[in-house]
Amino acid sequence: MKIAIIGYGKMGQMIEKEAAKLQIPISKIINSKSELLSYNFGKDEVAIEFTEPSTCLENIEIISSRGTHVVCGTTGWYSSIQKVQKLINETKIGFIYASNFAIGVNVFLKIIKEASIIIDKFDEYDVMGHEIHHNKKKDSPSGTALTTAQIIIDNITRKKQIITERVDREMKPDEIHFSSSRCGSVIGKHEVIFDSPEDFIKISHDSKGRSCYAKGALNCAKWIKNKKGFYNIESYMEELLNV
Repeated sequence: MKIAIIGYGKMGQMIEKEAAKLQIPISKIINSKSELLSYNFGKDEVAIEFTEPSTCLENIEIISSRGTHVVCGTTGWYSSIQKVQKLINETKIGFIYASNFAIGVNVFLKIIKEASIIIDKFDEYDVMGHEIHHNKKKDSPSGTALTTAQIIIDNITRKKQIITERVDREMKPDEIHFSSSRCGSVIGKHEVIFDSPEDFIKISHDSKGRSCYAKGALNCAKWIKNKKGFYNIESYMEELLNV
């Protein structure tokens, strides 16, 4: 297997670094649409795409048209999931996406799911979330925060709406507030608090560096290279855990 890196920002550079440690060859590094259009892909290549929402969908279209499997770490395009799923089914490639590829984050998400199922039985508990990232991050809230909030919404029946903006009013009982802060060089911190009049439960995940995201993406590239179809990180985790 060889890796084609699509997008050479901080994550692309980290993927290159971690691939070298794992002795996984990097076949090409592509950082623009013109470069992407000019390259051909081999059968042994998997593209790892970390760019921006404004370019991600077009990148997926171009890469899938070449019959190349894709690992997509870009967020902000999920409103077009059905369109991408249709495209993947038509081109018959393997595609896996995630708001966060770090194993620790995905363990955190599974814990949040189980906690939410339990908290659903206890109406006295309200719930909120908060995330912190570095001051160069271009989106807010993070994709991981939105994934976390959606897991809570899906598993606590009294919660129906995710509020991410500033709240200058009383919260409604069916709302969950997931706030964001940007500061310095914080890699990523996500926390969820379940609060009752008597106590609160806090579950959090802190990233120590970007290497965990890169390793996760590379592992998913190994996983998807012999598959066809549209997958998310949960499919990968379920296979690892034999669920």
